Amino acid sequence: MFTLQSKSAHLDVLTKDILKELDKSHQGVVKVKVEDLAFAPDDSSCDCNIDKKKVARLKRIFETEGCNRADPKNWIFGEIPHDVLHRAMELSSLRQEDLRNKEPSMLYLPPGAYIRCAKGRSRAKAVQDLGRLGRWWTVELFVELNRETFDTITESYVNEGKFSDGHVCAKIVQHRSDDLTAERRWWARLSKSKAEILKGILKHASLAPPLLKVILSMPGMREGMEIGTWHKIIAAKCDEEIVRYLDFIAEIWTYLMGSKEGLQYVDPEAVREFQSRVPGVSRRDYAHLATVVMSGEAFKGMSDLSEREKLIDRMKGIKYLIPSIRTLQKDFKYLRPCTDTLKRLIYGKNKLPFTAQTLAYDAFSYKSPLGPDSIFMEKMKRLYLYIMRDMVELTGQSPLLEDGQEAPENCHRHQRSWYQLARRAHNLGFHSAEITRLLSENPDHQVALRALHDARPPSEYDYDELQLQNLLSSIAREFSKAREKPHHGHVASFTTTGAGEPIGRRCGRQYSGAYARDRWLFKLSEFSRPTAESSSVTSLFVRKSVFHAFWRLDEAEDDSMSYASPSGTPPSTFPDSILQNQPTQRNGNLAQQESPAQEELFKPISTDRPQERWHEQPDELMDDVGHYSTIPQELTMEQPVEGQLQQLQQNTIQQLVSHTEPATDEGAIESIQLGSGLELVQPMAGQAPMRISLWNQSEWQNMGSYNRQLVEEEIEKLEQRYGELLLLHPEAGRVLCKRDIEDLGEEVICVAKKDDNIPSYVYPAYDL
Repeated sequence: MFTLQSKSAHLDVLTKDILKELDKSHQGVVKVKVEDLAFAPDDSSCDCNIDKKKVARLKRIFETEGCNRADPKNWIFGEIPHDVLHRAMELSSLRQEDLRNKEPSMLYLPPGAYIRCAKGRSRAKAVQDLGRLGRWWTVELFVELNRETFDTITESYVNEGKFSDGHVCAKIVQHRSDDLTAERRWWARLSKSKAEILKGILKHASLAPPLLKVILSMPGMREGMEIGTWHKIIAAKCDEEIVRYLDFIAEIWTYLMGSKEGLQYVDPEAVREFQSRVPGVSRRDYAHLATVVMSGEAFKGMSDLSEREKLIDRMKGIKYLIPSIRTLQKDFKYLRPCTDTLKRLIYGKNKLPFTAQTLAYDAFSYKSPLGPDSIFMEKMKRLYLYIMRDMVELTGQSPLLEDGQEAPENCHRHQRSWYQLARRAHNLGFHSAEITRLLSENPDHQVALRALHDARPPSEYDYDELQLQNLLSSIAREFSKAREKPHHGHVASFTTTGAGEPIGRRCGRQYSGAYARDRWLFKLSEFSRPTAESSSVTSLFVRKSVFHAFWRLDEAEDDSMSYASPSGTPPSTFPDSILQNQPTQRNGNLAQQESPAQEELFKPISTDRPQERWHEQPDELMDDVGHYSTIPQELTMEQPVEGQLQQLQQNTIQQLVSHTEPATDEGAIESIQLGSGLELVQPMAGQAPMRISLWNQSEWQNMGSYNRQLVEEEIEKLEQRYGELLLLHPEAGRVLCKRDIEDLGEEVICVAKKDDNIPSYVYPAYDL
């Protein structure tokens, strides 16, 4: 008979039917490693969605009073599939009666398997962080529970953690038609302001359908949703761009999983690892994700090894940064200044209840009677690229600052940039009273007038009207003598053999260094070029990928960019910009392989699915700022990483990708011959080790070199001796977090006590 923690009072909501099912499914009590536990509501590890204060309190208790994992009231409620339990018992050399021993036995799970837990996230995280107590917990085990039963038990632990906004939203929608009481219970979990925002989302005719499609079909997307951000998204009136981004999320992940049904396996770990990576372009991203997939760290519900191998095969077809709800909310911060600038360009400061694309189409001179077509979309994209190029000068908002960079003293809107934007819009076919007004105001005269007024304040001095005009014209003529600096010296690339753009900088607002370096290369002709595979991607590729998510790029002429489906795996439906001119598969025409269900999986948006391709005119977007060199496909440059490490990394990547040979048919994707799947994981062990340097009040002390996968664990051991430590970048002492270790392209990581005062002259700290 199960204990269920003595059927404590807070579980009184359980019905007799549920109690009967629990009694029937009860298997016994076992000890399980913390890393084999996945916690409700999103089946994520104990590292995610945690209450830091609660974990800290538990750690103090465990250190001072001990950790009583034998007490039934401290057991974790866990559910496991019957076949997984059978394999785990064989692996652990246990019999059924061993599960009911007074002293619980250790149960070892097969690779990729896990136990779903209704509670216990905080205590598991606490014991994992402490380490010396043993990274395991006692679990009361049940098999094959009904999903509703498990959800009811999970919801009954009202004080256990916090449900994400996306999970609450999904539950409200799921219960809306069948259980009003349950729906009201989930509404009660939201604050008053969040509840009002969510009601607005659910009523929104344009945004609600694609958003709900994403969070209902992919459980892992729910954790990243922040309801508060959607209040700003709705108010920004950029619906078409957000819908395109949401559709892009669904399209990419459906392609990655192989089918619409496969989306159910998208868990939080998968989203966290895959978002902002591009395995079809970056070999490093591909190597990392292949390891994550084959280790079982992501897609925990996918027990078939062959399905994991197919997923890795499909990764090579992804040519843009993988999007998610989280990256959408981050990239919205970049989108909004763009759409606000477009609206201000067309209608000034007037607040109109229309979207940016609607206002742009209203101002477009060559309208199609059928609505926005390919001609309009091309012109609008060119206009947005011009806005992106002069974002700072147009908005007066500075980009994110680089490390150590001081904020600019004065950042304001430049009238000349607005004049140039109006002229470009006029040439592209956009006309409005505001555009005409901007064109009528000579920006040089305005600068000259400000200079005259600064020199002689109008409150004290006056100019003759005729004399004033002559002065303005004279000063403006002097301005015209200035020669514009050529911008062909700005060399950038979509890819690099160096470290590339860090994952944390691949979504959201642009950094100042990237803005200054890349802005002159924002051209539709360059963005529309295919990107060749290389070690990593640059900040320019990030802009290209974000632009594609919001407005779509047409790379149809490039067969290698086509999202070809691996043999035997049904392709998902993609927008015309991706699937045009798809190559024929060896086993027949691609279109003939699509099932009717997939054909209607994602219906196109009328505003961004042109029926005909507009003949692209020569790129005139930047013709007023000089001639620019063509962007090289790959820029060979060494980042601040030692040559030996670079060579080791390149060798590792070469081993990993050597399984994939060029396809015989252009654009087709060969299956990767994986065998057991270990071929994908083993090469990663060849990475150069990382040295840990500890500050000892006067100099850096070498604490040893370790395999990069073990560095975090070694730092935790040091923290047991020295207390909480800060992780520091060896170049300039920038504070890092533990999740940065994996992507740190350095041979050394520095650590120091929180109270240590480290002089700046000890950096860089590569040599001891």
